[in-house]
Amino acid sequence: MATKTVNWNTISGPEVLVDSQKSKRNIERMRAKAAHAHVALRPHFKTHQSVTVGRWFGTPADTPIAVSSVPMARTFADAGWQDILIAIPLNPRQLPAYNRLAQEVKLGLTIEHDDALKTLRSLQHPVDVYVEVDAGYGRTGISWRQHERIDALLQQASGLTSVRQVGLLLHAGNSYQMRGDSGIAQVHNESLSRLAELVERLQFPREQLRISVGDTPTCSRMSEFPGADEIRPGNYVFYDLMMQRIGACDWQDIALAVACPVIARYPERGEVVIHGGAVHFSKDFVTIDGKPCYGQVMHMTASGWAGPVIGAELRGLSQEHGKVKVPDAMMKELKLGDLLLIVPAHSCLVMDAAKGECRVI
Repeated sequence: MATKTVNWNTISGPEVLVDSQKSKRNIERMRAKAAHAHVALRPHFKTHQSVTVGRWFGTPADTPIAVSSVPMARTFADAGWQDILIAIPLNPRQLPAYNRLAQEVKLGLTIEHDDALKTLRSLQHPVDVYVEVDAGYGRTGISWRQHERIDALLQQASGLTSVRQVGLLLHAGNSYQMRGDSGIAQVHNESLSRLAELVERLQFPREQLRISVGDTPTCSRMSEFPGADEIRPGNYVFYDLMMQRIGACDWQDIALAVACPVIARYPERGEVVIHGGAVHFSKDFVTIDGKPCYGQVMHMTASGWAGPVIGAELRGLSQEHGKVKVPDAMMKELKLGDLLLIVPAHSCLVMDAAKGECRVI
């Protein structure tokens, strides 16, 4: 394969860059892992929100996906995706949108309270319904301990004419607080063992359930997903600084960076200021040496970026400005207009801020 070359002179302001070779490699690795583990793969498209990137996963009509909002579902339905799970609890105010989508695609909805049954009864077209289970994350979902409540909800939902299939949905987001394989494995094993205990205690037949689990750290580092029918990771398409710090990926796996021009230099405080702020990076951060870090500066190459520039980090953000700490040697070389390539703390929010727009390199 010929080595690609990026024309850096065509970038004038903050711009999201996606390395297609790295991203496609990540996609293929996860596809192979799911196949080896004998589970289906339903990638979560909230990370990239891009029809162009979405097509890298395969033919839209043959690729089941998860999304996190109705507008996102609409975008991908209009572009040809036919099996779409909205992996966020049902919102009764969006009943008309659910009806339109369910008429056009195989739609999945998520519930975690019997109040949602009223909305399901009002649907005019069949949907799949997933009851969200909380196995320790503590965000949304019914506690895995409340098996009778989950059982009742499954029984009621499955009896509705508007419901095609029922299932359980689990997101072990507490894996984001872990570091290294042992921590990730701890969350993985705990969440799946709690899920297995729940399923064992249910009266509802297991063979009539579809079980969907997924988060990028566990799906990236673990190889088996006992009890699951499908996995639902998303961030793996790009990865980011947070995933690298967790241990879910290596530097060479990160397929997204933000190119930002230097607009001010302050050698006396060891900083440069870039045009690239909270509206581009969001305000998600990782903690390094007890302080927030919003992104890591990478070595620029002719074809993209390589490893991290040690000591060069995005340490402060306002709306359009970013304050970057840089080592002395780098400070001496930088001039106004130079580009810094920065891997963000959280690539999902960067793509959301960019409305799914990016430059593919």
